[in-house]
Amino acid sequence: MIVCVLVLLSVAVHAQSSGASPDPISGTWRGEMGPHGQNRTVPLIMELRFDGKNITGTVTGPPSPGEIKTGSFDSNTGSLKFGVEVKDGGTSRFDFDGTVVTGTAIGRVSGNNQTGNFKISKASGQSAAVQQSGGTDASLRAGFAEVSGWLTKAADIVPADKYSYRPTQTVRTFGQLVAHIADSYTYFCTRASGRKVEWSDAIEKGPTDKASLVQKLKETTAACSAVYNSSGDAGQLLSNLGHTSLHYGNMITYIRMLGLVPPSN
Repeated sequence: MIVCVLVLLSVAVHAQSSGASPDPISGTWRGEMGPHGQNRTVPLIMELRFDGKNITGTVTGPPSPGEIKTGSFDSNTGSLKFGVEVKDGGTSRFDFDGTVVTGTAIGRVSGNNQTGNFKISKASGQSAAVQQSGGTDASLRAGFAEVSGWLTKAADIVPADKYSYRPTQTVRTFGQLVAHIADSYTYFCTRASGRKVEWSDAIEKGPTDKASLVQKLKETTAACSAVYNSSGDAGQLLSNLGHTSLHYGNMITYIRMLGLVPPSN
């Protein structure tokens, strides 16, 4: 059975202000993918073709190859979505929705009751983000400022007595989710600043009441923003942006089930 887990998580990649925009999608992409919660990865090669409207292509590297027959790319927002039909003798299909910055894409994929992560880079050519005004650093700063702002507001609007809420017993409580995001800021942004650290659940394993977590989130957000503003390692900052966007999506589900309106609405 193919272990096929990817995702391209939505990103802001702008077209050039004048002249024809370069094609940031067509070409060979190489990298790896792996299922959530496991330390194994599978090499990945993707040949993508973009005609200005639709995405098609092929996927090799995993045990079974795949074909991309339908997909889309929004040059204004950088949103990239497509489905892979796996040639494994069955009807396996995996759907991708994700993010591209400076020729690197990260995200999550779902299919056959599996979910996972991926990271791939374009083998040749440049992403439109490199050529836009303000450069890639500006895109990363703007992306993190937007999603971290939504997260901070989300932490504020959920009542203190709902921080123990969880949609099902198999997932984190809302408070634990806020704590996990704060822990991730410390991990990714410390590494982006050049210091090698291991992942720590220190905040998630500590007090998970609203007052404590809102303060921790604000502190780690400020520290992370400082790294984005000081040209930290783009790969780590991109990974942080993708991880943050992923969990803000989780938060939206919690917030709606609590009868509240997500800040990004």
